[in-house]
Amino acid sequence: MTLAFLVFLVAGQGQTEETLSALVSEALERNPDVLEARARIEARRARIPRAGALPDPMLSYGVMNEGRPIPFETLGSAGDSEVYVGVSQELPFPGKRRLRERVAREEATAAEWAYEAVRRRVAANVAEACFDLYRIDAAVGIVERSRPLLEQMSRVARTRLSVGQATQQDVLDTEVELTRLEERSILLAQQRLAVEARLRRLLDRRGADSFNAPSRPSLVPLGQALDALLARAEAESPLVKEKAQLVAAAERTLELARREKRPDFGVSLTYHNRGGLDPFYDFGGTLTIPLYAGRKQNRAVAEAAAERDAAKSAADAARAEVRHAVTESQLMALAAERLLRLYDDALLKQTRLSYDSALAQYQVGKADFLTLATSWRRLLDNELAYHEQLAEHEKAVARLAVHVGIER
Repeated sequence: MTLAFLVFLVAGQGQTEETLSALVSEALERNPDVLEARARIEARRARIPRAGALPDPMLSYGVMNEGRPIPFETLGSAGDSEVYVGVSQELPFPGKRRLRERVAREEATAAEWAYEAVRRRVAANVAEACFDLYRIDAAVGIVERSRPLLEQMSRVARTRLSVGQATQQDVLDTEVELTRLEERSILLAQQRLAVEARLRRLLDRRGADSFNAPSRPSLVPLGQALDALLARAEAESPLVKEKAQLVAAAERTLELARREKRPDFGVSLTYHNRGGLDPFYDFGGTLTIPLYAGRKQNRAVAEAAAERDAAKSAADAARAEVRHAVTESQLMALAAERLLRLYDDALLKQTRLSYDSALAQYQVGKADFLTLATSWRRLLDNELAYHEQLAEHEKAVARLAVHVGIER
């Protein structure tokens, strides 16, 4: 993974940098998916020299006896008795070894891009989990800050009930809302445990240790048009590049399959030792005859052509997947930015003023409890929604960075 990608993940996050960058680094060192992809690169690289190597030479040896079954008994006295040793070497038709090595090299390059894609995906998953922790902890804080407001509403309702200006229903409604706050707290605690379990899986940790949530991220607008992001994703996405390399490997495999119709050669040298008689030397060669090309080589060409077409379709599918992912993430980020501006500029201030006004009017009997409760719920929901949208914005940008090397 490039340093720029890690910088993007933590840029402008304050304490987030200390938390998130350390977790991302740990995940890139320990995550099983990353380790598997790294090992596959080594396996593919090890295949390159082997793919272009010559077949192993063949060593032959034996004994020939004339007139007697016991070896060496007539060696040196009979002309057809001998001890021989020979070596032969198969020589593929020119170009086959080069093509085999190119196929292996293309597959190794594809494995490198697959490794980069896994690293980016794991880093983005860690970032998303951290921002989920931020959202949950922010919600816990909001719920706890809302409790005193609700308790104040309960005291006002009880005071008004004691002087006959409110009904028992007002008091019961405040108790219901307090219970629902407790319900929210329990659900948030359960969500945090689930996110921590997700983080432990990404980091391959075996313990039950907890994680600190990042501090509130600074909202940095995306500032890039969709067309520009799509163009960059087409050129930069590791997934697209991996599939393109697999198409190239399939093209070379098809070229190799066609060349397999050409005959391979073989050369041999044999030394015949006849004891005290003059030795013999054999020089010879072999030539394969593609006699069954209709059932073998031609079928191999058809198979390679189908695999090439499948690789092209997979590349098209990958480009479509990347375009969808980039489009969806960009739209989510922009929507979150607009909502956050709306919350900052108007909605949070309006709902707070609405609640304060409703509480003041309820205290003097100019508003009913339903109006007060509605104002309190709107204030709670809008504050929760603000931090949820802030987390969703950062998660969307993290998903974008899987395909586009965004620097912020």
